[in-house]
Amino acid sequence: MALLPCIQDRKPVATPQTSPIDNDTSLRLKLLRFAPIIGVIYVHAYGKTTSYGSETIGRADVNALTDFIRVLISEGLGRIAVPLFFLMAGYLFFANLQPTMEGYLAKMRSRVRTLFVPFIFWNALVLAIILLAQASPVTRPYFNEGAKLLSEGTPYKYLNALFGFTRYPVAYHFWFIRDLMVMVLLAPLFALILRYAALPFYLAVYVCWVGNIWPVLVPGDASVFFFAAGAHFALKGKSLFALDRFGKAALAVYLPLLIIDVVWYEAWFNIYLHRTGLIAGVLVVLYATKLIMRNERMTRWLVGLGGSSFFVYAAHEPLLGTLRTIAYRYLPLEGDFTMLLLYLGIPALVMVLLVLLHRLLSLHFPRALGWVSGGR
Repeated sequence: MALLPCIQDRKPVATPQTSPIDNDTSLRLKLLRFAPIIGVIYVHAYGKTTSYGSETIGRADVNALTDFIRVLISEGLGRIAVPLFFLMAGYLFFANLQPTMEGYLAKMRSRVRTLFVPFIFWNALVLAIILLAQASPVTRPYFNEGAKLLSEGTPYKYLNALFGFTRYPVAYHFWFIRDLMVMVLLAPLFALILRYAALPFYLAVYVCWVGNIWPVLVPGDASVFFFAAGAHFALKGKSLFALDRFGKAALAVYLPLLIIDVVWYEAWFNIYLHRTGLIAGVLVVLYATKLIMRNERMTRWLVGLGGSSFFVYAAHEPLLGTLRTIAYRYLPLEGDFTMLLLYLGIPALVMVLLVLLHRLLSLHFPRALGWVSGGR
């Protein structure tokens, strides 16, 4: 019995033996596993100050060059990462999906391992770290959120921190996985809408997104827009990289929008330019994989790093926040470019440490690593 009648007449119907994902598409998707994680980490490293106990530490008065580079990387280039991940997630979910109840349930079972199990593990781990840190006066100032959880601690508060019902999960970067799990549950609805009302749907979500008027917390507006776009490609039996023909035009649009976005970062109209520019930015990144594939060494390097991408994403917090707090607390910050060096260097250090740790764990604890990384 067809669960998704709106995709039943698609040709060819995807089966485990005849996937619409060809070798070229598969390789280019692998190239996009690690690089966007760099963007995510730099987005989270954007702040010039942080809390240490009751103090605010860091340095808010940085020079214009430092501010320009921070906004360019974290609020410009780095912001492409999340839309890109949602686009790929929607595409990969629907690409092999058989339009039957059995096919849908098979996908759901797969996502329990790749999404739900890591989501629970990492949020429970971060919650435990934060609460344990509150037990020692030495570590307590580095984990301020734990004080609030302990003072207001109720079963619902802890569950809300773990799952993120009305807030970010305690491992806040896992809001992405939370939104993705909800959209996986809504997959039949997405398929129906995209068959019968795709254009009105995209226009409505886009207006809500750029206008910042999305009515619900979960899933978010950008989550829905890009997940649906990726799903649409899969349901049409097309590769995401069919958009290559727009690559040069997207670059011509994105570069000036990026500069305008950075220069007028705090302007009232920035949200419209910034969020529209992200669409062009995603097209540019997709097109860039075609160019990267011409360099065999770069291709091997990025594909090799791809295996550690989820682990680096999952484990970079609270490590990143802790290292930033230590640096702001104990290093002299008076130099003109000290904050810029810390902004560039601390995320790089976090990535190197976690890639090395991933390799160590893959050698000695591969099964456990597989569970906490969703089998990746």
